[in-house]
Amino acid sequence: MAMMFNPVRCNSISIRLVAGAMLWLAIALAVTFFLLTGLFRNTVTKNFDTGQLDHIDELLSLTQIAPDGSPSLKRHPVDPRYVKLHSGWYWSISSGDKWHEQSRSLGSNRLTTAPAAYTITGDITAYRVIGPGNIEIRVVNKAVTLPGTDRMATVLLAGPTSAIETAVQEFNGTLLISLLVLGCGLLFAVAFQVHFGLGPLRSIQRALAEVRTGRAARLGGNLPLELAPLASELNALLDHNEQSIERTRTQVGNLAHSLKTPIAVLKNASEKFDGERGDVIREQVSLMSESVSHHLARARVAGTAQVIGARTPVRPVVEGLQHTLAKIYADNRFEIDVDIAGNIAFRGERQDLEEMLGNLMENACKWGRQRISVRGVDDGENLLIEVADDGPGICPQNRRKVLGRGQRLDETTPGSGLGLPIVRDIAQLYGGVLDLAESSLGGVSARLHLPKV
Repeated sequence: MAMMFNPVRCNSISIRLVAGAMLWLAIALAVTFFLLTGLFRNTVTKNFDTGQLDHIDELLSLTQIAPDGSPSLKRHPVDPRYVKLHSGWYWSISSGDKWHEQSRSLGSNRLTTAPAAYTITGDITAYRVIGPGNIEIRVVNKAVTLPGTDRMATVLLAGPTSAIETAVQEFNGTLLISLLVLGCGLLFAVAFQVHFGLGPLRSIQRALAEVRTGRAARLGGNLPLELAPLASELNALLDHNEQSIERTRTQVGNLAHSLKTPIAVLKNASEKFDGERGDVIREQVSLMSESVSHHLARARVAGTAQVIGARTPVRPVVEGLQHTLAKIYADNRFEIDVDIAGNIAFRGERQDLEEMLGNLMENACKWGRQRISVRGVDDGENLLIEVADDGPGICPQNRRKVLGRGQRLDETTPGSGLGLPIVRDIAQLYGGVLDLAESSLGGVSARLHLPKV
């Protein structure tokens, strides 16, 4: 199966830095490889030619002039390579078109010259040709003056190019392995450097997570000089966000007060009307009051649900509501069981948690008989708070109905029918869920799934 291109994974600073370093390393190592290979080949070739010139000097030292003026050798060089037939190592001495002496390794063959020769220095040239036995050889050609005469002679020394190529190949293999090991080491060093260099960014990420979950108020710590301005700007942004939320709360509170007074006046005025007209006015004023309360609550929570860094321990809120409800419903002699770990916390505002749990616990007190249970656990991804009672319960077909605004199943019990819808709306604004089920006590189990710290 072909691998799919993932632009998200490729959009990474680490990957970009490492990939860029890999590219430049590959280019640098390749250039180094070819440069060193060329230098080594030149060195080996130069040493090869130098060795051949030493043999030419040896041949000249063994050369003597016959009475007819032709050159001859007192004896042949003892190097066995020049004895074995077609060994690739040859020498010859010629004057004009005449061949005077040559190595036994040549047999009946002759060394040929090449028109395109590489000049080593002065009258010394070198070239490559195919020699006897179909072996490529490198020939060094030196024009000399025969000792004791003014006659010119040509001394040719040849050796197989495989002597050069074998040394070059061995060097290339060793060099390639060395450069690969060096490249892997440098790549590891680059990866470590990138990981180490980007460490402060991971520190800022963790610090922001601490701020977002409420474990820290602001960014701090010993940050590098390059990231300190970023932390300052983020802290300023958090301050601005907090001030904006506070202004929203103030405006919503002011709006609530400005609306409650006219609604109260209308409600009092409606008492003067009797009959059907009065009932209609009072009903509409009541609906207006409930609608205003509902939407003001939503507006307030919408402004606070996204507060960064809000954190509220759950157990103190539940215990505070437990004491308050125990006083309000003192005549009922309820037993309110609280089972909440002290370390779990809600990622949100305390007053929002109080409003949700206050509505749920008050409903439980209204409908329960003797026992109410409040349980809070960390279920892995979210915080689960369950408020259960031993009341009459709600049949499954009516559970969705009571979550609608203003829906009441029992008109004889005091209330506006807004409690559960408000809890549901607040939970949704925080990304949570409210659901109803049958409790183990026999009544209703209201379960809140909320974001945790």
